[in-house]
Amino acid sequence: MVLKKKARKPAPKSAARKAKEKPAFAAPGKYFKDAQKKVRSIRVEKFITDMVGIILNPVKYFAGIRADGKYEDTIVKVLIYGLIAAGIKILFSLGSISFLDAAASMLLMSVYGVVITFGLGGVMMFFSYLTKGEMQFETAVKAVASCIFMYPLAYAAYHLAMAYWMLLFFSLMIDLYIVFLIYTATTHCLKGEPGISRIIFGIFAAFVVVLHFSSAGVFYVANKNPSIGFEHNMNRYQSGKLKL
Repeated sequence: MVLKKKARKPAPKSAARKAKEKPAFAAPGKYFKDAQKKVRSIRVEKFITDMVGIILNPVKYFAGIRADGKYEDTIVKVLIYGLIAAGIKILFSLGSISFLDAAASMLLMSVYGVVITFGLGGVMMFFSYLTKGEMQFETAVKAVASCIFMYPLAYAAYHLAMAYWMLLFFSLMIDLYIVFLIYTATTHCLKGEPGISRIIFGIFAAFVVVLHFSSAGVFYVANKNPSIGFEHNMNRYQSGKLKL
């Protein structure tokens, strides 16, 4: 009598083994569904609370930024700020801009906002290196994205300025506040040394002030000698949109 061996049941597959057996390229529909889930999980109202938090208590806000490997919220936040800036530009250009130009402005300014955010993330890492802070690119990008709400404010200030001194004042205050936010992000988000940060950003702030007042000097010289001048602002001045 021959005894037959019972066939053993295959052991349950582990999660790692199942992941290996998945096809290298999933169907496009799956990626689309995953993207839809990520977009739905993004809370737009959080951007408003973030903006209020960064204005009222930037130290606490930047100290709470953490790297979690997710860039979706960051990209959507920058896209929204870019659309707002484009909307402000279109609002002040009504009657002199076509539908295609308006659509192109909204697309380009949104994409430009995302590109410059990741580019400035690299600049933040350079500041972090100078101040002996952490070299975390994701944290740096998220810190920069939190400051991009100044992008539409700068556009609004530029178009609302009715006199050159107003334009100079608004742009100087906005740029100095951005320097302050970058300083705060470097010291509390990327853990840069406060003493070194104060020296570096103090020099940077002084450079911003000198740059603005030298620009004002060039504007006044160009006003006296239009042949050398500052085409865009001089055109606004000569058309009556910008007064001294």
